[in-house]
Amino acid sequence: MTRRAFLEQAQPMSGRSPRFAPELLRRRVDPELPGLEARLAAYRRQAFASHIHDAWCVGLVLSGATRMRQGAAARRVGAGEAALIEPGVPHSCNPEPDGRLSYVMFFLDRQALASTAGEEGDPVFRAPVVRDSLLSRRLVTLYRALGAPGGRLSKETLLCRALGPLLGGRAAPEPRSDAGAAALVRDYLRQHPRENTSLAALAALAGRSPAYLLRLFKRRYGLPPHAYQNHLRVERAKALLVLRP
Repeated sequence: MTRRAFLEQAQPMSGRSPRFAPELLRRRVDPELPGLEARLAAYRRQAFASHIHDAWCVGLVLSGATRMRQGAAARRVGAGEAALIEPGVPHSCNPEPDGRLSYVMFFLDRQALASTAGEEGDPVFRAPVVRDSLLSRRLVTLYRALGAPGGRLSKETLLCRALGPLLGGRAAPEPRSDAGAAALVRDYLRQHPRENTSLAALAALAGRSPAYLLRLFKRRYGLPPHAYQNHLRVERAKALLVLRP
């Protein structure tokens, strides 16, 4: 099936204007693959400011192109390419001017990754952007399998084949450099999103002055610590709303 046919089949009937930013066309989960959510979406104008997810994200561009900003880096991601974003990394993806972007985004928590990467430690992606026609077809096949009839083993095999090649190993411990100091603060905020912590306490944890920590953290993750914490709180609240019956 071509990408155009895939999109035409997936799009619901709608009387809305063709200019929307954004419209969620499909959301899929599967009881056989807990911890995995997929979304098919398309839009024409800028919709997202810099934000974070508390999940591993794999976004396959089906048509159009996006300028992905990930931390301080900016990359163009076109049709057939997959953008890979690890938890807590500030990013934004918007269509190019006068273009239409369509994509499938997979959100995976540790439970979903366990069958692919094992149980110990946090996996890391091998590159921020990957272009591989076979992997693209596997990601589309995985999306179409979600919610469809099929056994757990079969679906876990699809998940492993689609995502396994994208993972490059385990995050190695960082030395107590500036990068390591910023990572300590990031990890603390991720583990204590509701805590009313102080800048002084975070600076002490990092072993840096408060002013230096602010500059360091924003340079490393694209957001100051308080904005990063707010994003974490929003993501946790959204997750609780999804779980609410």
